[in-house]
Amino acid sequence: MGETPKNVIVFSIGRIPYAVELGWIREVFTLAHLTPVPLAPSAIAGVVNFRGSIISVLDIRGLDGGLANASQGESALLLEVDRCQAALRVGTIDEVSTLGSDLSSGLLVDSRQRAVALLDPPDLFETVQRMRPPSSTYHAYP
Repeated sequence: MGETPKNVIVFSIGRIPYAVELGWIREVFTLAHLTPVPLAPSAIAGVVNFRGSIISVLDIRGLDGGLANASQGESALLLEVDRCQAALRVGTIDEVSTLGSDLSSGLLVDSRQRAVALLDPPDLFETVQRMRPPSSTYHAYP
């Protein structure tokens, strides 16, 4: 195990486990009506009205050209980076835990002994921003 344990929420999208440090998460919620956004980057599945605020819903499958297809009733993590919020679609929430890393791979290891990729919300938000077309006037990006 690594030297710096991390307090994380572990979730799966399909069969792939991911983790996000708890410090970036403001809330876990269920997606309500999801509105698609024409011309949005592939990582944005749409937007939701979350307590009166319009929030982008990110789907990490869209980062590498996959299909972002979040839907009503799925779970999401409300992330906040520098006062900017976005929801991250998750399939299932597996655990909330303190995990160490495997020194050889740098990945976290969960209670099922699976290697878990740790997502970095600032990098995620920046990647989605770079996907935006230069002339876009759409402002619901994280």
